[in-house]
Amino acid sequence: MEIYVLDREINILGVVGLYESIIWTKRYTKPGKFKMSFAFSEKLNGVLQRGNLIYKTDEDEAGYITGKGMTLNKRGEEIISITGKTLSGYLGKRIIWEKMILNGTAEQAMRTMVDRQCIHCADEKRKIPKMILGELKGYPGNISKQISYENLQEALTELAVKEGLGYRVLLNIDRRELLFDVYKGTDRTQGSQEPCVFSRDFNNIVTQEYNEDDSNHRNVCLVGGSGEDTDRILVEVGNASGLDRDEMFCNSASMSQKELTLAEYRSQLAQSGAERIGNFYIARAFVSKVAEKISMNYGLGDYVTCYDKRWGIYMDTQITEIEKGISKDEKYTVCTFGDDVPTLIDKIKASQRG
Repeated sequence: MEIYVLDREINILGVVGLYESIIWTKRYTKPGKFKMSFAFSEKLNGVLQRGNLIYKTDEDEAGYITGKGMTLNKRGEEIISITGKTLSGYLGKRIIWEKMILNGTAEQAMRTMVDRQCIHCADEKRKIPKMILGELKGYPGNISKQISYENLQEALTELAVKEGLGYRVLLNIDRRELLFDVYKGTDRTQGSQEPCVFSRDFNNIVTQEYNEDDSNHRNVCLVGGSGEDTDRILVEVGNASGLDRDEMFCNSASMSQKELTLAEYRSQLAQSGAERIGNFYIARAFVSKVAEKISMNYGLGDYVTCYDKRWGIYMDTQITEIEKGISKDEKYTVCTFGDDVPTLIDKIKASQRG
């Protein structure tokens, strides 16, 4: 593995072969992150600057530096530490600048949002240099929605979560391009053609942690559209009842009914409500350190089977995060299977959007 440091124009500034430690985390429906540390040198100090790109030859996603620190320890050793996000973090630098009407598949909608807000923008200053759209895969499933003034990356994540899609920005060094790619994981659950089962019974798990939490759960959404009081157009999404029913309200009054039939407008309100509910899920996840010595065929976004007989847990679920760490003392891979408990920041953002 080699580590390339590049500037924003994708010019190579240097190649790093030695490092103290690396933690590289990829996520299926939102930007990943990384943390790296190196022995100090004047050359490294010069190229490891905020905004520069980091590309590891053993990863399909590159990143960019957002933070940097330097320390001198009691042994007299100087260490440079950097942190950053994977390149899809660039999408968080843009908002949906105008009202967009999106009809078609979720994949097409995500591509259109990026194209209009990052590539073919009315304002040249809003363009993200080097960014292009990747291959259209043709994933099925139609949507109809309106969106305006939201953070682009958060809007992409909300739609991706609902539709089971992932997205990333891939770096092509040779062509100096940033390629926006929508993708979908492979079914590797037990019973599929190429199953992948994680279980201590198979000795492919070193440690594991299981959590479930429904304190943030909502499964019925009343969506409020245009109009006031008794004239307001309301749509109910979800049909749970009794103590299994957890309600919320979504204010979508900003969604215009102009040039839409009532049925089309109600469909767009329902889409908005369904996406909002996706932020208030029942968290149910395994976080497992995977045995390095056992060869397994899996990737980010794949659906796999997690099984623990002693704990009474069997779940077909998706790999939503993969963290890989390497240092002088250890090399490890930790996978998150399913939806982990949301952080406080996630909860605040979800409530603000709802």
